[in-house]
Amino acid sequence: MTRIRRFVHLALAALFLLAPLRVSAEPSPVAVGDKAPMFTYRLLNGHDLMPKALHGRRYVLWMVASWCSSCESGSSVVGDHIAALRARGVDVVEMQLANDLGAPGPGLGTFQKSVGTNANSPNWYWGELSEKQTLALDSKGFPDIYYLVNANGKIAAISGNPAVTWDRIASFAAEPSPVADAR
Repeated sequence: MTRIRRFVHLALAALFLLAPLRVSAEPSPVAVGDKAPMFTYRLLNGHDLMPKALHGRRYVLWMVASWCSSCESGSSVVGDHIAALRARGVDVVEMQLANDLGAPGPGLGTFQKSVGTNANSPNWYWGELSEKQTLALDSKGFPDIYYLVNANGKIAAISGNPAVTWDRIASFAAEPSPVADAR
C-alpha cells in the first residue's frame, strides 16, 4: 500500500471514529416533559437569578432577540398582563439570546423601557443568556421562543410570539398551581 493510500485510510478511519463524538456534543433540543435546565441567569440589573428562586414556581422562560419585532410586541403584551400573571403566581423570565443571534439590535433594555413601569414588576426578570445557555435553550436559533414551566420544573409547553399566542399563556396561568414535588 502506498503512503498516500495509507494516509487516506487512516484519515477516513479517524473521521469515522470522531463523527459520533461530534454528533453527541451537539445540544439536544429541550422538549415538553423535560426538566427545565437549572441555570443561573444574569439579569440586566447586575444580579443573578438563581435556580432556587424559581423552585416550586410556575414561569414563562422566554428567549428573545432584541432586533425581533415580534419579541418587542410580545413584551408589550406581557406588560399589559404582568399583574394578572403575578396574581396567579406566574413569573416571566425574559432573556436576550447570546450576541442577539449574531445580528445587531438595540438590546433588551430598550424593550424593558418601552414597557414602562410594568416592566419593574417583581415577577418579571430581564436578563441575557450566555452562549452555553443559548445553545441549550434555543439550539435552532429561533429569535422568539418560550417555555411554560410548571411548578415541578417541567416544561409544559413550547411556543413563541406571546403577542399572538397570549391565550396559551393565559390558560397556563389560569390552571391551578399544584404544590411542587420534592426534588
